[in-house]
Amino acid sequence: MTSRREFLAAAAALTGVAAAGSSARKVPVLDCHVHAGHAPELTDPWTTIADPAAILKRMDQAGVDQACIFPINEPHSYAGANQEIADICKRYPGRFIGFCRHTATTEKGIREMMLHECRDLGLRGLKLHDIPNTEIMETAAELGIPVLYHPPAVARFEETAKAYPTVDMILAHLGSDMSMDYREHLAAIELAKHYPNVYLDTSTVVITRYLEKAIAEVPAEKICYGTDEPEVDTRLEIFKIRMLKLPKGKEEMILGGNTLRLLSKYKGVKS
Repeated sequence: MTSRREFLAAAAALTGVAAAGSSARKVPVLDCHVHAGHAPELTDPWTTIADPAAILKRMDQAGVDQACIFPINEPHSYAGANQEIADICKRYPGRFIGFCRHTATTEKGIREMMLHECRDLGLRGLKLHDIPNTEIMETAAELGIPVLYHPPAVARFEETAKAYPTVDMILAHLGSDMSMDYREHLAAIELAKHYPNVYLDTSTVVITRYLEKAIAEVPAEKICYGTDEPEVDTRLEIFKIRMLKLPKGKEEMILGGNTLRLLSKYKGVKS
């Protein structure tokens, strides 16, 4: 089980704060699931402009220190959107940690793009929606970055997690966005119990009994706080965790420590 000191060391490495005397500092609250930037086609609510300034305002009100951000949907290539994420991180130093996003369906040369985005632009993770190919997953393993994956079904997530045991993978929405299928929540919980590289994100769990079930049955170090901002308000999502009145150590792990630990595994040195 990862210690509080290791969480704080990971936080210091990410934020540029010296590790000396870190035991006096709290574990930062870190949202692992936030969309940011512009979409090329403003159609549905989840493809509208995700204003980082508005997100930060809600984060401050909720006591959230940092957030992992990644692009909204792109129909062809995420190269430009990932650059925008890097630019947002620079605009608000210390508040956002950028993730790239890619799809095997429409993009070519993804390995080269990911190496550039992580090594040169400073992005530190990968967001997936579509089923990934070997190129994507092997590059994630090479970089040592976590993968936040919202698959079509939990079974598809299991296929990928099983095939790439060295890649840390976070299953978005506890397996079911907006709790549309409680059976997917149950499947996600079992997956996290079985696979060492599988983690769960807490975002948009509407039927909160399954969030409570996950926290009761899955080791606390395998659950990561997430929101799906800006569509879902971090001020509400964080309440779901804090209302459980967990022991301080468990709450710190879930609200930030676990994501920081996964981010600290980055192996971005150029070969």
